[in-house]
Amino acid sequence: MAATNREKLATFLDDLTAAIGPKATGDTPLALGWQRVAVAIPRGEAETGSTEPARRPACIHLETSYRNLENAGLRKLAASFREIEPLLAWSSRAERRISDTLAENYAEATIVGDGGAIPSKTVEIGASILSPNTDYPNHRHPPEEVYIALSKGHWRQDDDPWIEPGIGGLIHNPANIIHAMRSGNQPLFAIWCLPLP
Repeated sequence: MAATNREKLATFLDDLTAAIGPKATGDTPLALGWQRVAVAIPRGEAETGSTEPARRPACIHLETSYRNLENAGLRKLAASFREIEPLLAWSSRAERRISDTLAENYAEATIVGDGGAIPSKTVEIGASILSPNTDYPNHRHPPEEVYIALSKGHWRQDDDPWIEPGIGGLIHNPANIIHAMRSGNQPLFAIWCLPLP
């Protein structure tokens, strides 16, 4: 019997937790941020949202990203994301305020949260895809953020040097810190998690 959408989403959340949890240990800001995310993830009979699935031009890079993940030991997470991706409403509305070029080369989808495949008022989990050789400019937001990098790419905070965490690497952005990301000659693909106040 084929898995239901709810079961596919639950599997993805389990695989995401399995990919991040063992790396986010101790009492570091990253680990504590992840703990706040993990306890807020809806479990059990979580309702599914009613958002209409949609894709943006940058989504053409997802297939390349899946292949890279399979070669990096994140095959389970790649497979479960591939299962839920048709349920997602990819958007780049906010990026149109910055530039039409960025809007064509960036897309994000909320998986858990307001407007997501699973509604939640306590946590947001989503995915971002950035076309090759594209910068996502400095921005900030009140909630802290934990990323798992699902591709090569660079992240920066404030005026610090750019870092490349590598596929499977974790990034923690404290609340309100200025941060940015950029892709190289491959698309940047990542999952972000924000515990909400």
